[in-house]
This record gives sequence, structure tokens and C-alpha cells, in this order.
Amino acid sequence: MKRDLGGLWLAVLCTSLVFFLTSIGADAADLSLPIKEIRIKGAVRADSNTVRYYIHSKPGEPYNSETVSADIRRVYALGFFDEISIDVNEDTGGLIVTYVFKEKPFVKEIILTGVKEVEQSSVEEKLKTQKGTFFRQDQVPWDKDRIKQVYRNKGFYFTEVKPVVHKLADNYVNVEYIIDEGKKITIGKVVFRGNKAFTDRALQANIETAAGGWQSVFSDTGAYRKDALKTDILRLESFYHDNGYLKVRMFDPEVEIDKEKGQIYVTFPVSEGNQYRVGEITIIGDDVYTEEELLEKVELEPGDVFNRSMFRESVFDITDMYSQKGYAFANVIPSLDIKEDTKTVNVKIRTNQGRKVYIGTITITGNESTRDRVIRREFRLNEGELFNSAKLRRSRQRINNLGFFDSVEIEQRSRQEEDLIDIEVKVVERNTGQISFALGYSSVENILVQGQVKWSNLLGRGQELSVTLDSSSRRNDFTLSFTEPAIFDRPLSAGIDLYNKTYNYDSYESTNTGGSVRMGKSFGEFLWGRIGYKYERNQVDILKHDLASNYLLAQEGNSVIGAVYPSLTYDSRNDPYSPSAGQRVNTFVEVSGLGGNEKYYKTTAEYTGYREIYLGFVGMFHAKIGKSEGYAERELPIFKRFFLGGARSLRGFNFKDIGPKDASGDTI
Repeated sequence: MKRDLGGLWLAVLCTSLVFFLTSIGADAADLSLPIKEIRIKGAVRADSNTVRYYIHSKPGEPYNSETVSADIRRVYALGFFDEISIDVNEDTGGLIVTYVFKEKPFVKEIILTGVKEVEQSSVEEKLKTQKGTFFRQDQVPWDKDRIKQVYRNKGFYFTEVKPVVHKLADNYVNVEYIIDEGKKITIGKVVFRGNKAFTDRALQANIETAAGGWQSVFSDTGAYRKDALKTDILRLESFYHDNGYLKVRMFDPEVEIDKEKGQIYVTFPVSEGNQYRVGEITIIGDDVYTEEELLEKVELEPGDVFNRSMFRESVFDITDMYSQKGYAFANVIPSLDIKEDTKTVNVKIRTNQGRKVYIGTITITGNESTRDRVIRREFRLNEGELFNSAKLRRSRQRINNLGFFDSVEIEQRSRQEEDLIDIEVKVVERNTGQISFALGYSSVENILVQGQVKWSNLLGRGQELSVTLDSSSRRNDFTLSFTEPAIFDRPLSAGIDLYNKTYNYDSYESTNTGGSVRMGKSFGEFLWGRIGYKYERNQVDILKHDLASNYLLAQEGNSVIGAVYPSLTYDSRNDPYSPSAGQRVNTFVEVSGLGGNEKYYKTTAEYTGYREIYLGFVGMFHAKIGKSEGYAERELPIFKRFFLGGARSLRGFNFKDIGPKDASGDTI
């Protein structure tokens, strides 16, 4: 605030000088004459056009000392000049007004001396004074404070900063900050005073402030931060409230600094009070939901230790119940009645449903490439439909699951006088065209080369086109695939695939060349059914005839497959690319015999479940079962059998290491 006042006083002083300097020039000039010309003098590094833009005095207009004063204030506010004066001379046809500037020095270099314990770039990015700009003395104290803050965040609380300005020729300066870093101070101990219900260790687990250990030498562990202390107080209060201590009092932490040992000792004083349990729970029902339906959303039960977070979540759930029925502005009013004699809390919830609200206009912004209809067909709400918060959340999830956008935000704008809510979908597009190339090594496949060209949002229509090549000492796969996810914007999909796949199984080599067409249909929010037909030519070549068994020799030769393959998929994952909840169940059947000379069936069922465990970690359970068999007196071809082992089925085992083998040791 003092700096701002200083700048203001300086501007006022400059304005006052204008009248004085103008009066000097006015002795030889007739100020009643119009301005003939405005000149700029002394603006060397400052852009003269920028300066003229802020000068409102114009040639042809009468000279006005108040306008000139305002000009000086505006130009001075740019921060380019130390002094501004006016020179007025009379000439034929009018006055020549010259604005005379004395520029501020220009910063040639920023020098940081004594920086050892922090990255120099982390200091430089915090400075207002920058190389190649006009030097401003008022920014130096600010820079000094910011440098100290950088060091405090790293645990250096006694850092001293001395700024020195070195004047150079041609009005240049070097600004040097001489830094005495001092000794790093870490938190030596964190203790709690007044806690009886919980141990120090239990409370410590809920806060960020912690004592430093050996790792403090290499990291910020144990660093003392004032803002973290404030947050820790709120965290401790929340912890106590969730364990029934509703009248807990957290006092300001006590901080003691030991300069000699280079440590800080932090004490959190607490007054716990009594623990309260849930008493009576009263909910007043209405014509939307009965009291019993509302009570089902309250997780707390009489006799439980009162948990404020759980109670708050129940209130949110009840509010959401009403919003799913169109009552977007329903008001759920909770109240707590603490009974000291019984150490219980009586809970009462009143609801005010308000009016039903309908969807107004749905607008989409940010989609420069993706067509509106690709996004709209994922919406579970239509204009004019009754508002439903669950459908709105699901709409956002489905749009995000497309994988076309870096972010998807949905804003609601109320038109209460019309009982309408307008929806605006804001998306930030990502690049959906990908070219990838990978080179690797595997103990099983030796050198691997992988390449892919993929468009997951072709021409902004949501279509997918991909060309994939995988090559190694064991396999050569080439696939061309195209998918239309929504025919005529309906929940119908279609696609086509062309492929050529070769795999070396040590004893034999299998080559599959063919193509397929497929279609799919949605049977609900999470269920899809698909059916396809493929026509495939297969060739099996025995690599070592003299060692091959009769079983394996019988598999050699060419065959043709014409197969239909229906499937059913249930997918409730919250994100197909990085799921943390939900499950995916897939059943697949392949029946050959509709064309070609092979007759077999192959069925598989696969389950994958996701669940967040702790600290952002996600657990996954995966299981797969399958059966395949020939029919009509045809044996199941070897390339349709199940083989276990390898990165594609069971890691930790080489391919064919698991499962039955024939008399010659060949995997069957």
C-alpha cells in the first residue's frame, strides 16, 4: 500500500511541475494559439507510437494545461520514465509542444549470487524484475520478499537477501540479488497437547505437517509452512467431528524455533470435549418421497458414533434424489439437537422440494473439429425434458469416455421465472490422430517393432480408422480396421476389418488372412450386443517334420473358415482408459461352418472389475474362462486351441509352458 501511495505522490508531483515548466515556456509563447505539432524527445527504448497513444493533446486543438497534465499522468503510469517535462515554443501557425522524457534504466542482466540449495530457475521465475525490461525500483522490495518465500518453502527461514543495482553505460543496469541462504530448518517434532481419545500417531496421520527424517536432506519432507498449519487445523477438526467430538476446539499451533539445532517444534493444543452418539432421526416426508424412502439414504443409525462427513453425504444424497425427479432447486435442511445429559445428537431433516424444472437449451462450445451431433448423441437428456441430475452426470461421463477431449465441463444456467435450466457443454479437444512407433526387445520375441496410424475421431464424425503393424521374430501382424459407432446417430454400430497374421509356435507356423464385417446394438445404458461374420484362409506349416508328432503333422495344410461370432458386453466402468470403478463383462461365441471347411465352436467369458483401494490406488480383478471344440466329425484346428503362457495370457511363464502336451512334447 505504501508503494502505491509513493507512486501516486510522484505522479502528483510531476503534474504540479507541468504547470511550473509550462509557465516558463509560456513566457515566450502565446498559449492562446492552437497546437501546431507534438514532438517526442528522449524516448529511446520506449516505443514512441505507444507514448503518442496515451497523449490526448492533438495538433489543431487549443493548448490546455489540464489535458497536458493528464497526458503526463497516463504516460508516467506506463513505468518507462523517471521524469517527464514539457517544452512549449511558438512557431508560425501555432505552438510546438515537446514532451521531454528521461527514461528509466534498462535491465541488462539479473544476477543471483549465493544460490546453492535451490534451483536458480525457481528463483528467477518469481521475480518481477526481468532482463530486457525497464528497471523499476519499487519492484525490488517485492522481489526480495519473493526470494525469501522460495527459500522458506524449502525450509530456509533465515535467508537474507541484499539487492544491489549496478549502473552501466548507455543507461543500462545490472540487478544483483546477493543471497545468504542460511541454515536449513526442519521440523524436529510435532506433538499434540490435550488429546486423550486419540494418540499422537492417530492425529499425525491426518495432517500434512510432520517431522523431518533423513530424507529431508534430499526433499522438502519436514519443511515448515504456515499455510499447511492452517489446513491442518481444519483437518483435525474434521477428524474429530467424524468421530463424534462435535465440540472440539483446536487452538493456534505453538511454534518454537531452535536456531542452533536448526529445528522447529510444533505443538497442536486441543480441547476434545465429549463424544456424542446418534439419538433420534426424524425425517419429514412429502408427496415425492415417503419417510421410509428418505431414511434409506441416511447411513447413520441410532446408537452410532456421530459422523459429520457421513451425515453431510446423506444430505447430499437426499438432495440428489429430488434433483433426479426434476426438483433441481430442492432444499434439504438438516438440524442437530445436542443432548448433553445423554451425550446424544438428535437429527432432524426437513425438505422443501420447490418447483419442477425442465431442460431449456443445450449448447456445445469448444468443439472446433468434432461435430455437434457426435456429442449430442451421448446426452441422456433432451431439451424440454424433466431435469435429472443422474442423467446429467452420466451424459458428462459418456462424452468424456469418447476420448476426444482433454476436458468436459457442464454448466447449468437457471431461468427460474420459466422453470428452465439451460445446459452448456464446454469441451477442450485433443488431437485424436495418432502416429506411433515402438522398438523393443523381449526374451520371447526378441526384437519387436510396432507401428500404428489411428484416427479415433475421423473428420470429426466419431468414426475410427486404424492401420496397425506388429512384427517380431515370432509374429507378423497387419490389421486395417474401420468402425462407425453410431449409424444415423442411433445406438447402432458397424465395422469392417482386414488382417494378415503370422505366428511362430516353435513347432509350427500359423498364417491367418481374412476379413470380417460386424454390427452392434445398444440394449441399455451399459449393455451392447454385437454380431459379426468373418471369412479367413489359414495355413499351418510344420517347422521340424522329423521331430513332429502324428498329431501335429495332421494339422499341416490349408483350410478355410467362415464363422459367425456374436458377443454380449456389459461395461459400467467410469472411464474406459483409466478406470477406478465399475466392471466389464464380455461373452463371446465363434461358430464356424457357414462357409469354408472347418467346423468348430469357441466360447469365452471374461470379467474385469475395478475398485479404488486407498490413496488413489486402484485394484483390478480379472478372470477368463473358455471352451472350444470341433463338431460334425471335424477336429478343432490347432490355431483355435487355447495356449497358456506369455505376455498375452499369463505373465511370468513362457509361451506353451502351461498345459497338456502330446507324447513328443508338443503343446496341444
